[in-house]
Amino acid sequence: MPMSVQAKSVRRYLGFPLYLPSDTCVIPVTMDVGMYVEILDVRSYSIKLQQVAFETFEGCTEIKIKSNFDLELGCKVKPTGRVPGDYSCWIDNPKVHLDLSENVSVRKVCVKADNVKVLYVPPGSDIHVANVTVTVIPDS
Repeated sequence: MPMSVQAKSVRRYLGFPLYLPSDTCVIPVTMDVGMYVEILDVRSYSIKLQQVAFETFEGCTEIKIKSNFDLELGCKVKPTGRVPGDYSCWIDNPKVHLDLSENVSVRKVCVKADNVKVLYVPPGSDIHVANVTVTVIPDS
């Protein structure tokens, strides 16, 4: 849309005009903001399974989450095959609510191994038995 604007001038002491800027239009600036989720200090997490019954082991760790939307956490466990058993995982209080601040939500991720066949594995410490993948889905 064409606009007509009159330039403002102010006389300087030498007689040359000094032109001042004039506001001619305002252009809005917009942006798209996507969903953001961050699990903090991910490399420092591990879950150590402890024996709770003859063939049952359990363990948990706490994870820290920041996000800009309501979400629900999930998990998948994939055994490495080194120690046979039935592995499962869960997250205590999996819903994380929107908190537009620097606050961090803390959730507990747990793994349980049933019917563990330790007879087939030589003794050792910190044997890598499974990997847990944390999943995120927007909460409606």
